[in-house]
Amino acid sequence: MVSLGILSWHAHKTLTRTLRSYAALLPYVDERVIWFNEISDEDRALAAQFGFEARGTSENLGNLGGTHALLKSLSGDIVVSCQNDNPVCVAPDVLAARLADAFSALRNGRVEWVRLRNRFEPGFSDKMKFNRYWGPGLGRLMRRWLRPRKAAQLKGRAVDAYENPAARFPDVFRRDGSLFLSTSAFIDYTDQPFAASRDFILKVFDWIDAHKAGSATLNGRYVPEIVLNRGAWWRKQAFPVAVSEGVFAHARYDDSFRSNNAAFNPERLS
Repeated sequence: MVSLGILSWHAHKTLTRTLRSYAALLPYVDERVIWFNEISDEDRALAAQFGFEARGTSENLGNLGGTHALLKSLSGDIVVSCQNDNPVCVAPDVLAARLADAFSALRNGRVEWVRLRNRFEPGFSDKMKFNRYWGPGLGRLMRRWLRPRKAAQLKGRAVDAYENPAARFPDVFRRDGSLFLSTSAFIDYTDQPFAASRDFILKVFDWIDAHKAGSATLNGRYVPEIVLNRGAWWRKQAFPVAVSEGVFAHARYDDSFRSNNAAFNPERLS
């Protein structure tokens, strides 16, 4: 059973555009849930309009609390986790093929977690960080000499820079259909769309809850990717993971907390 879960807080314009893009996605999932922080009657009506079940709380649990609550509420052995600003960005046939590859890898135990954001869709990426260390030039070579551990970790971000990162770093990636197989020693956790074994991802979130104290925050709240990626635990576990060519984009049209986004809303910072 595959469950699709979306975390949402306000931003109805963005969520509506996202849900409209999911028409070709819904046949591949058995459960459809939107978890609303500060749930309202308007939220419930919007979810029902697109065939989703609305769940949530009257509180704003933030990214970490909301995502954890969403994942715990899902029933599938495979969960697809998205946020309200993650529309599908590929054609239906491409979507079907890439989801099939991801679900197959999860079901047969080759991986526990698959990143599903489109590798080259506009939106933030780690390409610039990667390019500081990898590529031609003496400056990059010196950085690799001076910080070999950092350079090695950044190899995983080659998925945002190279069409075929497995050819550039065969020690890090193995191509398997539309997936690049690797481990969490090289691939950062992301709050952007992913598919995962439900048991696996709940254990990860249990670890985050137990170890979040002292972690950096975003706007005063703990965020899963900050807790995991700025610590060593995720990397040290070397979990089997994969990066898909991807099926989701990152596009926001209202209520952004990012001041450099045209949809910035300062109330999101409160």
